[in-house]
Formats: sequence, structure tokens, C-alpha cells
Amino acid sequence: MNKKFGIWLMMFLPVTLQAQVEASFVVDTNLVKTFSIRCTAVETGGSLLYIWDFGDTTRDTGRIVEHHFIREGEYKVTLVVKDPVTLASDTSSQIISIHDFLCVPNVFTPNNDNTNDLFIVRSSGQEVYTITVFTRSGVTVFKTAGKTLVWDGKTPAGVYVSPGVYYYVITGEKGFVRKGFLHVIR
Repeated sequence: MNKKFGIWLMMFLPVTLQAQVEASFVVDTNLVKTFSIRCTAVETGGSLLYIWDFGDTTRDTGRIVEHHFIREGEYKVTLVVKDPVTLASDTSSQIISIHDFLCVPNVFTPNNDNTNDLFIVRSSGQEVYTITVFTRSGVTVFKTAGKTLVWDGKTPAGVYVSPGVYYYVITGEKGFVRKGFLHVIR
């Protein structure tokens, strides 16, 4: 406002307000490396700063980051997005579950041709597992424990099991249980 010649003048100037920043991100846990994640902040434009806290005393910066956890567990991953020009900021958090990787095949052919002769349950080697294999009638034909579980298709007496469908139960040290079927083919 300005008073000139006894008249108040008022001027209106257009003001463009910077949009608020929004912290949002997606997490990919399906990486080849065990206990690793890739976090990607949803881009909202501008020259923003992305600050990550992984809930395990480590931090990183960048719109896309990969992080490796030392052990399995529940972690609160937090993203802080800051605009250095407007000083606007926003925070978003997600709880991420990190678990040992376990790969269980569903078929094998124990026929001594050196192709797919072993039933191998692979893990990342972080936890000891126990597997018990049963016939369809509930008779135990195999049991072992370890970080990698291997069965050659033989009973404890050293005789190959008959071709067919078998049931397995895999248990872990921390209450983990996986149940499923496997096919023995000859």
C-alpha cells in the first residue's frame, strides 16, 4: 500500500508458492543378496535431499539406495525429504521384515544320472533348519538339520524311496515353519 496524493494505492502481485514436498518410498526385498533391500523415493520434482535411516544405526542419502542388514529382524526404515530452497520437509516410515532366504525345490530325480539327483534346500546360511520328509501315509523317510539340507532320495536303510509325492516340514531356530510337497521322479 502506498499513499500518494491523499489516495491509498493497493497493488496485488501474484505470488507462486512452492508445493509441499512429500516423502514416499517403495522397498524391494527381492534382491540376490540376502538381508538386502533397495529403497526408491517417489520423485516429487525439484532438487530435493533424500536422507534415509535404516533403523540399525546406519544412514544413507540419495533417491535410490541399497542397504544390507547384518541380521534378520524388523526394522523401521525412515525417509526424510528436504527442499533446500523452501526448507520444506516431510518424513515417511515403513516397518520392513528381513528374513533368511530359503529355496525349496518341488521335484527331483534320484536315478544316478548326475542330473537333479539330489533334493537340495538352499538358504543364505544364516540359520540352521531341520527337514523331515514323510510318505503320504505319514511315515518318516528322511530327516536332517543344517544350513543347507540335502537328501539323496534314500531311506535311513539306504534304499531309494518309490517315485511319488512326499510331504515335508522344514523348521527353523526362531519358530520358522514351512510345509509343502515334493515329487520324486525316476
